[in-house]
Amino acid sequence: MKVYRLDKIFDANTQYRAEEDKLYIITKIGTDLSDVKPTVAGQKIGALSSDFAPLHKTSSNLLGPFDLKDLYIVVPPRKQLLFESGSSGKVRAIGKILELEPGEGIPSDHLARYDAHGKNYYTYATNTVTLNTDESIAADREISLIELKPTSIEKYVLDSIVMLAISGGSYSEGDFALRFYLDDNPLDILESAMGRKGIDATAFPYPPKSDTEEEPFTLADMPIEVEPDHTLSIKLVNTSGSAKSPDSGSAWSFKILVVYRRLQIS
Repeated sequence: MKVYRLDKIFDANTQYRAEEDKLYIITKIGTDLSDVKPTVAGQKIGALSSDFAPLHKTSSNLLGPFDLKDLYIVVPPRKQLLFESGSSGKVRAIGKILELEPGEGIPSDHLARYDAHGKNYYTYATNTVTLNTDESIAADREISLIELKPTSIEKYVLDSIVMLAISGGSYSEGDFALRFYLDDNPLDILESAMGRKGIDATAFPYPPKSDTEEEPFTLADMPIEVEPDHTLSIKLVNTSGSAKSPDSGSAWSFKILVVYRRLQIS
């Protein structure tokens, strides 16, 4: 077996077919599209966005192509590859190409991952909440931004990026925070005797870039698991100690994006 480096640009909504002796292993992926779904042999494998998986790492988005880790994409010989999207654009696939010898089969670990494509994969959820014009946010008020609830046959594991964009007014460290709730139970302190509640909003750059916060927020070192039929909710809380008003004639707007593993358990 020979191994070659893979780093190719593919066009969205175009069918590609692997050669008879080539096995493609995609371990990192990037795009210039707001939403794209990788598909192999008709099987969709999660979704990605340029917000957290850009084509390149640049000063305006320091994340670069997204690392799929153990949930990588396998394209066996003669199988079709498609990046499905509602728009035209490009996808960058990084990894390796395995050239199989005559009679050589697909390694068992890659075959197992291929079989699990439609069951276990990375995907994301996003939502935007916009308040009324000139509406202020009272001290300690919480605003629900997003909820994730797996069905009875799956669970979600948040072990990756979380991003938050705030517009409509000025704010600084200590003014807003995000609180993670599992079935309405907060995953942090219950009272402010030990400081502000939640994780400060400035820790969630959307995206990390050179002129703001360069360090992305990730749950890789402390994942949150959401079991079947349970609910994870993320809420914004005003931790400033006083009401926070938007700019005159404007409205507060909060956009959140969460990347997570979808795992089928039955």
